Amino acid sequence: MTTERLKLFIRASRPFSLTASAIPVALGGIFVLKELKFSITYFILSIVSIILLQASVNFLNDHDDFINSVDTKDSHSSSGVVVEGLLTLKDVYRNGMLLLIIGCLIGLFLAYKRGAAILILGIIGVVCGYFYTGKPLNLKYRGLGAPIIFIIFGPLMTLGAYYLQMQEFTLQALLISIPTALLTTAILHANDIRDMEHDERAGIKTLSIFIGNKNAQIVYSSLIILAYVSLIIMVIYKYFPYLSLICLLTLPAAIRNINKLKNSKGLSYNIAELDKESGKLQGQFGILLILSILLSSIR
Repeated sequence: MTTERLKLFIRASRPFSLTASAIPVALGGIFVLKELKFSITYFILSIVSIILLQASVNFLNDHDDFINSVDTKDSHSSSGVVVEGLLTLKDVYRNGMLLLIIGCLIGLFLAYKRGAAILILGIIGVVCGYFYTGKPLNLKYRGLGAPIIFIIFGPLMTLGAYYLQMQEFTLQALLISIPTALLTTAILHANDIRDMEHDERAGIKTLSIFIGNKNAQIVYSSLIILAYVSLIIMVIYKYFPYLSLICLLTLPAAIRNINKLKNSKGLSYNIAELDKESGKLQGQFGILLILSILLSSIR
C-alpha cells in the first residue's frame, strides 16, 4: 500500500471522530484503576477493539450514504473519499468489513475471557453500528441516530469497559458515562443539522428534519449545556472527584460552538466544520475527565 493510499484510508476512518468511542471505554476502565482487579491487557485490547469497530462503521457509513444518494458532490460528506472518486465503493466496503471482523475477533476473545455480558453488549453495539446506515434497518435514516449514539457511545461502552475489569455493573458506572455521551451525541447532531437540506433531498429522516432547524439548534445547545451540568452534579455527589471540574476549561470552546450554530442563519456552509469542532470539544473534555480520575486514583 502506497503512502498516499494509506492517507486515504486514514481519512476514511475519520480520525477526528475516534475519540467518541475511545473515551467512554477508557473512562470505564480508568475508573477502576486503583482496584486490584484492574488488567492493563484487557484495557488496551478493549480500546483497540472499539476504535477498529468505530472506524469500520465510518467506512461502511461512507459506502451506504453514497449508494443512498445522501453524500453527493455538493454535500458536506463525512470523509469525501468516495464522492471525490479517491476510493471505490468496493474499497471502502471491503476495508470496513475487514476492520469490523478484526474488531469483533478481539471482542470475542474478551467475551471468552470475561463472560457472556461482554458478548451481549458487543453484539448490541455491532448490530447498531452495522445497521446504523446499513439495510434493512437504516437506523440513522429513520431519525434514530441521536438516541442510538447516546446509548452506544455512553452507557453501553462505559458499562462494558467497567464490567470487563470488575465483572459487575454499577449505577456509578452508568452515570459517569453521561457527560461525554451527551457531547458525542452533539457531534452527530451537528452533522445532521448541517446536512438537513441534502438529507431531505435524499428522502431520509433525521431527528433534525423531524423537529426542524430551530428546534434542532435548541437540542444541540441543550446537549452541550447538559454535559457540563451533569458533570457538576456528579462532582457534587462525589461520583467524580473535585479535580474533574478541570473540564470546565473547555467551556469557552463549547460556547463558541453554540454561538456558531446560533449565528449560522440556517446556512450549511457556516457550520461546515461544526461536527469536527464538536468532536474536538468532546475529545478535550473527555481527556481532561480521564486525566482527573487518573490523578485522583494514584494520589
